[in-house]
Amino acid sequence: MTGQDDGHDAVTTPLGGLIGAPGAAATPTLQSSGTNALASPPLPKCERYEILGEVGRGGMGIVYRARDRETNEVIAIKVLRPEVAGDFSIVERFKNELKLARKITHKNVCRMYDLHLDGSAVYITMEFIEGQSLRQMLESGAELTVDRGIQVIRQICAALREAHHHGIVHRDLKPENVMVDQSGIVKIMDFGVARALNMGRTVTGAILGTPAYMAPEQASGQRIDLRADIYALGLIAYELFTGVAAFAADTPVALALKQVREMPVRPRALEPSLSPVVEKIILKCLSKNPGQRYQSADELDSALAEIVHTEPNTVDPVIGTSQYPFFLTATAQDLPKVPRALVRALLVLIQSLYLVFYLLALWKFHRLEFAASQFVSSRAWLIVGLVMIGAVVGIALRLYLLSGIAFDYAGLGENFHRMFFVFLVLDEFWAASALLLAYKIGVGLAIAASVALAFLPFSQRTLMRMGYDGQE
Repeated sequence: MTGQDDGHDAVTTPLGGLIGAPGAAATPTLQSSGTNALASPPLPKCERYEILGEVGRGGMGIVYRARDRETNEVIAIKVLRPEVAGDFSIVERFKNELKLARKITHKNVCRMYDLHLDGSAVYITMEFIEGQSLRQMLESGAELTVDRGIQVIRQICAALREAHHHGIVHRDLKPENVMVDQSGIVKIMDFGVARALNMGRTVTGAILGTPAYMAPEQASGQRIDLRADIYALGLIAYELFTGVAAFAADTPVALALKQVREMPVRPRALEPSLSPVVEKIILKCLSKNPGQRYQSADELDSALAEIVHTEPNTVDPVIGTSQYPFFLTATAQDLPKVPRALVRALLVLIQSLYLVFYLLALWKFHRLEFAASQFVSSRAWLIVGLVMIGAVVGIALRLYLLSGIAFDYAGLGENFHRMFFVFLVLDEFWAASALLLAYKIGVGLAIAASVALAFLPFSQRTLMRMGYDGQE
């Protein structure tokens, strides 16, 4: 376990950082202004603990690795900053919450020992975890298989199941608060700390939770329950399986608003190798309405267990390392940002043009037969027949797309991706039919028209992703 500040409003230490803590960029300003908002807390003077070294620091305090002289056990000590420790009401809340947190005795929960008052120092002792956080794993670029990712999520479910059984909601679940020890055991940290800090205002004016992992009801100040933890776990799973956060914004307020109002890009749009079943589970966790999410950690774990039991022989691809060509797998962030209404208008225009082409082909049937006879006189009927079949099938497909666009059918993008191969074959065949007009418009112009039509299916695919991926 290291103490590196990863810039996610927390420190990868046994207790994490202050909720809503100022980032690293804010530190110089606070220090240069002469305030002690981030003043270093005093070291505990208790003779029982031997400080072995600093592990990490954040807005809430500093974490040390220490040896308990009475038990000879290595533990972690979180020393609270003076502005936190100096608030008697916060310290009292820490005491009450730690009493609840100690009830959680589970292998996937970091054990919390006690809160100590030693003169001007206030510190918490807890289990020291030799390993790294999920945040460190994500930022290191380490390869993670889908099977391993499911194991991690299921271990988090096991920890939440035990906590929720005791009526304890984590409220600030995020990759920084999930540790993985050297044997691969997942440990959840920070139970009780988020609630203790939020039951009154801290000196930073922090609110409960971290915006990037905050449930919609949490971001809007409503009453929350265990389903807020399910939502946060869905966000962790999203990032674990795609390699990118579900939501990103320039400010915490904008990020919180996205949690309330928007749905993320569908995971498989970012990681095509991901199973549709896994995607469905993640998106159910991320439902804006708590009643539409999994209603317990047990229910979520059962859904994940079913994947393991029903797909034991499936290939276990490495997630976050897709080997497809870039132009087929560009992320939503790489696509141009244009109004969705414009995307829909362009799609309508393309489908309408195709309909015009198809109807002209049916109307000028005799002309096509004459044009085909200029190339292969004995097989002209076969070419014309294929063009006619393509036109009829094409009309049906274009009418389907136009109706879906007209009614703004949210599943249209996903359906288009599933049928893309059909569109590709049909449209590429139709593109070649432009060569039948070479005798009249010239070979060069006929080839140019064929090339333009050949790339049109890929343009539609990109437009569908821009307008419909991530929509419900």
